[in-house]
Amino acid sequence: MAHYTLIARINAGNGKFPFVNVQFSKNHRPIPIEGATYYLRPTSRAKRTPVRIGKDVGVAHTAMINMEDGRPLERPAVREVHPPSVAASTVPRKTVEESAREYIERSKQKSRKTYLGYRTAVNLFVASCKKAFFDEICRDDMLDFLHELRTRLSEATGAPIGESTVFNYFLKTMVFLNDRGIGKYVAREDWVQKKDWPINVDKRNKNKKYATYTDQEVAAMLRVADNIGEALIRFLAGTGFRIGEAAVAEWADVNWEEKTVSVRFKPRLGFKPKDYEERTVSVSDTLLACLKKYRVGALDDALIFPSPATRTVDKHLDRIVNGLIHNAKAAGYMVDKPEKPCHAFRVLYATRRHQNGVDIETLRQELGHSDITTTQIYLRTANTKSDKHRARINEADKFSILPSHKPFLVARR
Repeated sequence: MAHYTLIARINAGNGKFPFVNVQFSKNHRPIPIEGATYYLRPTSRAKRTPVRIGKDVGVAHTAMINMEDGRPLERPAVREVHPPSVAASTVPRKTVEESAREYIERSKQKSRKTYLGYRTAVNLFVASCKKAFFDEICRDDMLDFLHELRTRLSEATGAPIGESTVFNYFLKTMVFLNDRGIGKYVAREDWVQKKDWPINVDKRNKNKKYATYTDQEVAAMLRVADNIGEALIRFLAGTGFRIGEAAVAEWADVNWEEKTVSVRFKPRLGFKPKDYEERTVSVSDTLLACLKKYRVGALDDALIFPSPATRTVDKHLDRIVNGLIHNAKAAGYMVDKPEKPCHAFRVLYATRRHQNGVDIETLRQELGHSDITTTQIYLRTANTKSDKHRARINEADKFSILPSHKPFLVARR
């Protein structure tokens, strides 16, 4: 069975037109590249000459699926719904296991955690599906799969898995089926309807709030912190970085002139930004001054917060924050320990910036969220009795009044 990689040829300037791999979104759709021409490159060890498709990334993606299904390139993709007998007479039928195996193989380009999630979901569907061939899958098979998910027992607790996990497995399976072209075999009205889907618990619970620190708790931790502890607290609270982003942050990511810190791809460290989106965050003079004091001659390619033991990437940032909380409590301060100590600073970053006038869309971009409803979960209501809140209200109600003047009269001749 032939496999292909979707690549693009771009204009890099200076007369150079290199090939680059096309990135895929989290629902496994190709991300278009402006001005690119798309090609398919065979992954076999034999002839690997790229096959030119054209400027449309959607057409290129469809061509890749068709060629992997054994169809010739010059044949256009058939979008009409055909009964299985027609499809079987023109195209070699694939079993459910074959389709799943090919999709899982292609999903290896995703991050390790995302890949494992898709692999688990697809394998669960294959185990529950009673149909032999992919073109036989119908709505009833998905409803049976949904029932099996809801009655599946967790290996950790022995209780049925939660509705959130059910939704995630169901969604990943739908992505797999759509990617493999289930729409060619099932009419829309005979397929899974919106009412059939499980509840997206995370989206339904928009009002749930993540834990964070109070200003007094942060002040207590800063009081007992050493140089590393102070730099880490100010970095997490001043950038809103995820713990994985902070762990791989390098001094080269800090732009001292622009006063920004960036999240970038780090192939050397095996790090990819979430949803493949790099971003840059503006930071305060206070944070930059703290980082300059903490740096002590470290090279640009050095980690800002390396592990004390290995001097490389390690899951030690939570341990540092936990130590600060413990020391603050030992010194007599009241500090509640959240379930995710580093993530609580990310929530604090969002809340403080929003309460000081940063709009929610800017916050969404700085936090790296794809959905603004996720950003809303991070925010806290301002203290409506505070002097700062009253000052903002008074400022919002100010309007400039034009000075009074007499109408200008044109003298008649």
